[in-house]
Amino acid sequence: MNDVKHVSWQMENGAPSRIGALGQSRDGYLWIGSVEGLFRFDGAAFEKIRPEHWRGGPFVVSAILGASSGDVWVGLGRSGGAMIYRAGRLLDTHMPNPSREVVGMAETRNGAVWVARGGRIVDTLALYRNGRWERAGADWGLPTQRAWQLLVARDGALWIVLNDRVMRLAPGARRFEKTGGYVTWRANIAEDASGRMWVSDGNGTRPLDLQAQKGPSAASGHSPRRRSSTTIRFDGKGRLWGTTPAEGLFRMDAPHDPGSANRRAVSQSRKWFTDADGMTSDQARSLFVDREGNVWAGTELGLDMLRDADVNVETAIPANSAESYHIAVADEGTVYVTDADTLYRIRAGRSPEKVLRTATNPATLCPARDGGVWLTLRDRLLRVTADRVERFAKPINSTYYGCAEDRDGRLWLPAVDAGLLWRQKSGAWQSWPGFRAGVGVPGDVALDARGKAAILFRNRPPTLKGAPFISVVKERLRVGNLESLLPGRRLLMVGGAQGLAALTEGRVLTLSAKEYPWVGSINGLVQTVSGDTWTIGDAGIVRMRTAALDAAFKAPGVPLPRRIFDFNDGVNSFAQKASGPQAVAGGDGRLWFLTRRNVLTVDPRRLERNSMAPSVSIRSLIVGDRHFRDPLNIELPGGTTTLAINYTATSLTVPSRVRFRYRLEGADANWIDAQNRRAASYSDLGPGTYRFRVIASNNDGVWNRDGADVRFTILPTLVQTWPFRLAVLAAFGLLLWILYSLRLRQVSAQIRGRTEARSAERERIARELHDTLLQGMQGLIMRFHAIGEHLSESDPTRTSIDQTLDRADDLLMEGRERVRDLRKTHDACLEALLRELADAQPFDPSTKVQVVSNGNARPINGPIAEEVGRIAGEAMFNAARHAEADRVEVRADYGRKRLVVTILDNGIGFDGDGPRRAQQQGHYGMLGMHERAGRIGARVDIVGRLGQGTTVVVTIPASLAYRSEAGSHSNPFGRLWYFLTKGSQARPV
Repeated sequence: MNDVKHVSWQMENGAPSRIGALGQSRDGYLWIGSVEGLFRFDGAAFEKIRPEHWRGGPFVVSAILGASSGDVWVGLGRSGGAMIYRAGRLLDTHMPNPSREVVGMAETRNGAVWVARGGRIVDTLALYRNGRWERAGADWGLPTQRAWQLLVARDGALWIVLNDRVMRLAPGARRFEKTGGYVTWRANIAEDASGRMWVSDGNGTRPLDLQAQKGPSAASGHSPRRRSSTTIRFDGKGRLWGTTPAEGLFRMDAPHDPGSANRRAVSQSRKWFTDADGMTSDQARSLFVDREGNVWAGTELGLDMLRDADVNVETAIPANSAESYHIAVADEGTVYVTDADTLYRIRAGRSPEKVLRTATNPATLCPARDGGVWLTLRDRLLRVTADRVERFAKPINSTYYGCAEDRDGRLWLPAVDAGLLWRQKSGAWQSWPGFRAGVGVPGDVALDARGKAAILFRNRPPTLKGAPFISVVKERLRVGNLESLLPGRRLLMVGGAQGLAALTEGRVLTLSAKEYPWVGSINGLVQTVSGDTWTIGDAGIVRMRTAALDAAFKAPGVPLPRRIFDFNDGVNSFAQKASGPQAVAGGDGRLWFLTRRNVLTVDPRRLERNSMAPSVSIRSLIVGDRHFRDPLNIELPGGTTTLAINYTATSLTVPSRVRFRYRLEGADANWIDAQNRRAASYSDLGPGTYRFRVIASNNDGVWNRDGADVRFTILPTLVQTWPFRLAVLAAFGLLLWILYSLRLRQVSAQIRGRTEARSAERERIARELHDTLLQGMQGLIMRFHAIGEHLSESDPTRTSIDQTLDRADDLLMEGRERVRDLRKTHDACLEALLRELADAQPFDPSTKVQVVSNGNARPINGPIAEEVGRIAGEAMFNAARHAEADRVEVRADYGRKRLVVTILDNGIGFDGDGPRRAQQQGHYGMLGMHERAGRIGARVDIVGRLGQGTTVVVTIPASLAYRSEAGSHSNPFGRLWYFLTKGSQARPV
């Protein structure tokens, strides 16, 4: 079977052994039953599925059925009955009186599941419907025979294979009917595309004869080599596959009723695949064709998968040639290939045939303009056509690297050790001058689209004046070391280690392998009439659209779509690094490629795109040591921060090419391109509800954009709950309030202490003035008064003394008033003070001055009242002297949180530069008001506008202003910042 790609999984790869059952579930998993248990396989990993409750002993799976509901039915050996896998759990169905082994299961259109109970001749079948089990035996028309297989046909009928016959249950019927088909023990049946039943048993593999009156003839069909019974299945292309207990796997490409006239054709259509071809074991136990058309075989030692290969090995040409392969296509489309000693011809639609054997190794092969091909040997030149071989002498026994016959009939032969030779059409040989050591060493030759020869030189070229060829050298191309000449249908291209160059109209266009990795180290290229460019090189076999390649040459950086064919597609070796063509297109459309091991072929007409989007599923969610299989909605405990999610896509054709994108809603802002990774992990997750989504594409880029998802909720811990956060916030607020209160008490105590110290100092000064200065002055006045009494009234001296005594009395009175003022510090009446200040100002008699108060009047701390009075006095003095106002209002607002004193007038006001100009002119009244306010922890706001008067507002916190509010903590948060930052700056004056 050189047209299939074989992939195998053995026990050392994690595959189970002794596989006896295969099936596929609706989500695309391949389910595997073996002596080792139940497994599901996504193409990448085997996952063992264990039952939730098992009685003990081996868990042997003998049959598998993927039901239409998505459930997976599992038939067991060792009298285990049947189980069902649903929503991530493998549950017992509690089949009554189970048989020794379940040998088959099938689901009919009505959803009923039928189970063949092996080893039993009575009540051979069990039926599960409407949630309960029923027995089916003689009452259903079944004879007392063992059952070996169940099959639901395309028409909905249920077929059963017994010891010696096949019976059928029509849809809706209650009794099985005879079919006329007779079989031998342990037979197996399959239905072809036309609805005809085939059987395989000890007498061979053949269509089931429904008209037979007795057992089948041993010569009635194809038999496996030992006439042993087999398992058979048809694939989507009508080919019949079969497994055998000891001879591996076989395939019949054109199965039909093998009468005596065509028995030989049937035998020739049979192909075998055994352990000699790489199969895990010739002991094949089970067979299954999945929904993508892949064929699976379970064997004694592992699992095998076979699918159509896009790239086929041409087995008619021996592998591992001792010398390089050479290939050329003649003008008529016939392909010629050489290996170490043989020339092969491949006609359109035919297999290779030997043309001749050579005495020496073929050196070059190229098309001849008059038909056929040129073949160079070490000692001669051959021209091979469809009906003859012509031989010509060579002037030099040398080794040549490529050949090409140009449009003028010159046959060019580059030789590393002899330089560049060519043969004239007349047969004469010539050598291009200038060849010597280090100069003019040719390495390859090809023809451009016009038929002109291009010569690749390995070093500095010889003299090129008048040369009838194109010289190709490394220095011109900027693609690294040159590896190949690649003639296209329009452009001549050159492959280099670092990219691909194209020569066109004297210009060089390049594509870098850094930007397009698959264009590096290309060794062969062919462009087809259908518009495709095929290459072979280090990247494998690559297909691109020719128009896209041309566009990339013109504008490097534009997208260049490609399809790479590699070892997953049937390529089994690497491109050989040899001169001459490494890829050609035959006249029948088949493409041929040379590798180090084989000659490969691709038929573009047979390439099929996998149009089935993969099923995507979440395999598991893992948190610590907890494993949730097939999760849907999961609730995770508080404190969960890290988890892992395993996902998959069940495209089983080439699992390594499946691509994924995922996103965790609630954590990821955008989709994450995971390439072919099948797991995602997250850390630092907080409480909340998340949705993990994953989408995938199959091996041909067909996306399932619905994908799969899982929702999970991480519960909050106590410290992550909103009540706890609010409680913490409240506690923090309480702590802040306490700190503020303590700070407020501290600042208030500091200010109060300083105020009390100031009051005490004023009282001390008042006492000292009274007891010393005023008393002393009083004594002096009395003495001077006594002196004056001794003088006559007409004495001028007495007059002078009397005047001095009058002035001294005035000074004594003023001193007493000052002493009285020093003692006026407690329980000051602010309103009376403001009225007194207003009466003392030089207001025009026409100016209406009004002093009012709002709120409950409270006693004001003396020093505070004094400073407020001086600020208010300065404001009223300014209003009297400069405002030209006809109305002035002084207002005291006793608030619960603050004391506010406002002085406003309707005078001329001032502009924004007024305060600055006043200071420049030596007036510092406004500055003094701010300084006084700062010393007592108050604030002064002065607002004025031209023609709209002036307003002065003095604001003092209640805790400082009112004598009865000492220690008040009203509105602590509103004043927190002020007292934390400004309170310590308050000081008494």
